[in-house]
Amino acid sequence: MACAKRIESAGDYRDVRTAARYSEYFLHILTGRKSVEGARQLATRPGWVAFATVRRRLPARFHNVSIRKAICPRPDTAEIIARLDNGRIARTLTLTFQATPRGWRLDHCDLLQPASRPRRRI
Repeated sequence: MACAKRIESAGDYRDVRTAARYSEYFLHILTGRKSVEGARQLATRPGWVAFATVRRRLPARFHNVSIRKAICPRPDTAEIIARLDNGRIARTLTLTFQATPRGWRLDHCDLLQPASRPRRRI
């Protein structure tokens, strides 16, 4: 991964693995394994609004979540791509984390739309 090991704006050691662990926390909220109580402190105001919107848009609780990709387009930004699956429905979620003086904070979250027409099974 191309993230800098040290992010000057954060003031201390931060790397993309920490952002990935935070994203796992948000994913576990979507599965119902964690409560939403402490999550507000790990997000910026726009990030929290986006996460709340994603929670409302999901049709059901997802049991299987996994991080598919973690990249750093800039040294102070980490983008996480995750997959949510409940056996029948699969969705892809993007989470963008921004480095702040207090550490990584969720800055944006979006649920990607599935293909407009389903695949034909043979």
